[in-house]
Amino acid sequence: MISWLKGEIIETWGNGTRSGVIVACSGIGYEVQTLYRSQAKINSSKELILWIHQVQREDGSSLIGFLEKSDRDFFRKLISVNGIGPQLAISLLENKQADELIIAITQKDIGLLTSCPGIGKRIAERLVVELHSKLKDFITSCKTIEDPESFYKKNIDEDLSSEVYSALINLGYKESEVKNAFSELEIDSRKKKFNAKKGKSKEKLDFDALFREILLRINTESRNKVT
Repeated sequence: MISWLKGEIIETWGNGTRSGVIVACSGIGYEVQTLYRSQAKINSSKELILWIHQVQREDGSSLIGFLEKSDRDFFRKLISVNGIGPQLAISLLENKQADELIIAITQKDIGLLTSCPGIGKRIAERLVVELHSKLKDFITSCKTIEDPESFYKKNIDEDLSSEVYSALINLGYKESEVKNAFSELEIDSRKKKFNAKKGKSKEKLDFDALFREILLRINTESRNKVT
């Protein structure tokens, strides 16, 4: 099973809606399908590193490559859902960034999912049902979700998030609990931003409001673990 490739680009290729690259590794040229939106970065690289998913069929195998390991791993989550094959998963990732899809699934945003070509309401609902509780690792590691402190320095007041963070740690809450709560609040904020009309800005939170928001999420997560 091929999982990772590093080599020289021999050529890029296109076939209808599909695109890819041939990578030379140890004297062998591997033909790999890639996301079309990755082509610009691929074309500017002399040496390429790809995270690979290998599709095995009766008539042979094919390779699908991603520049980021997180995209490859999320792609594997998508194709684990009944009715989502490799090409439909690629189509999803072509039309929406991985973080947008993760937010849509975890927040049960059927409308965003059905805006992708080939995704009807039934498939969108299946994605939500099967994956919404299985993406926690992607939420906390998603590159678009910054450290909670730095995120809130940009979106509220410069030191407000640090004050709330320190206050909760001093009260005995675990660092992981606080960071997860900040990440969940950011996801909600990003979703509201996606759905906002004409970029209306969200009212800033003060210390007490942000403290309550984070504490509520920590307690909710704790209750969910108990049940």
